[in-house]
Amino acid sequence: MSQEPEFPFERARRVTSEENQKFRDAIADQFGVTLRKRERPAKGEEEKYEPISIRFHPKS
Repeated sequence: MSQEPEFPFERARRVTSEENQKFRDAIADQFGVTLRKRERPAKGEEEKYEPISIRFHPKS
């Protein structure tokens, strides 16, 4: 039996958003865990930065 050395990307397809939601629902039903979306977390007020700029004289 011959095994392919790598994943056949030319035969692969993308998972649709409907399929992805079904996967999430199945995990939630089976394990009782809801998966969170993988986004950048929101920053709190103390973590936000105020933009500033500093200019230096070229000869100093």
